[in-house]
Amino acid sequence: MSRMLNLDAHPYEAPASRCSMARGGLDSEIARLKHKDVRQRRRAIRVLFDTDIPRALDGFVPLLNDRDAWFRSKALEAHRKWAPKQGVESLRTLATHSWIDARRCAANLLGEFSQDTSEIALLLIEDEDLTCTRKAAEALLTGEDTERYAEQFRNHKDSALRRMAVLSEGADAKHRSVALHDEKNSVCEAALQAIIDNGETLSEKDMKEILTRGLNSISLLPSAVQNSGEVLVEIARSADGQTMKALVKELRSQCESLQDDAVQLLLKHELYVVAGRWMQGKKGKDIDALRWNIIRHESVDVIERARLLERLIGRCGEVQIAEENRLFLAECSDDLLRITAENLSTASTELGI
Repeated sequence: MSRMLNLDAHPYEAPASRCSMARGGLDSEIARLKHKDVRQRRRAIRVLFDTDIPRALDGFVPLLNDRDAWFRSKALEAHRKWAPKQGVESLRTLATHSWIDARRCAANLLGEFSQDTSEIALLLIEDEDLTCTRKAAEALLTGEDTERYAEQFRNHKDSALRRMAVLSEGADAKHRSVALHDEKNSVCEAALQAIIDNGETLSEKDMKEILTRGLNSISLLPSAVQNSGEVLVEIARSADGQTMKALVKELRSQCESLQDDAVQLLLKHELYVVAGRWMQGKKGKDIDALRWNIIRHESVDVIERARLLERLIGRCGEVQIAEENRLFLAECSDDLLRITAENLSTASTELGI
């Protein structure tokens, strides 16, 4: 038996009709959105959403003022669904509406358009709602007049706008430098990141300010090593864990020899742990002499000294290493160092050295 047809079903709810609604049918469904019968209005909304024709958006605009919260929510849903396809101007009604949810909807949609949304964003930038203001600022800072708005927001009362401004392409080097001294750490951190991303060097003054505020020092390392000043010494003295690892990596990136300013500064201040780790994998008369001096230096942590010795195992076949190690064994009294040196000596002996 063939399946019985539901003769009471709405004509546009039939699957075969959803994708081929005629213009007259669309207008008819839009008109139903104003019907006095709530059931008719709800059915029209279902049909229009199912057929997914952006032009239907115009019919949902009056529902923004409906007394029923459900219809108002569907009006917002329609804007989220179709406004990006209908163009920026479709946001104007939302952006100027007295209902805060409508304005927030407009603000959140600003980033969904390929066109410049500055005109609508300007309607929201002075809104009392922070969501509207911040989304509007974001749109303006990514628009065609980014330099103008970066300057306008650099001293804004809302730190979120100051942060966005310094991160924008409209900010210049001076803007970024000044923002390092912002009262809010979030703005300072954003300025620091922007400076790094733009390949700019931080001054000693700026870096001291950042350290004083207790911010992450890892971001300072490229400038600290390049400047080879007091900040490098301060960071090296307290470096451990990830900071130590990052510092050594930056030193290896910028410094090739013992004569480089940063390395000389570390040695001057007897920061031998950092210098010793920088030397890992390096060899040569001066490098080896310094390595043995650090191994013998009692002010250096014994574990660090043992590590320096242990890494020489790979060079146990070199006569100079074997001879220096035997001299060290003769004078060493620390158990850990003696065990490590004896292992190195055994390895050299097995090679006939």
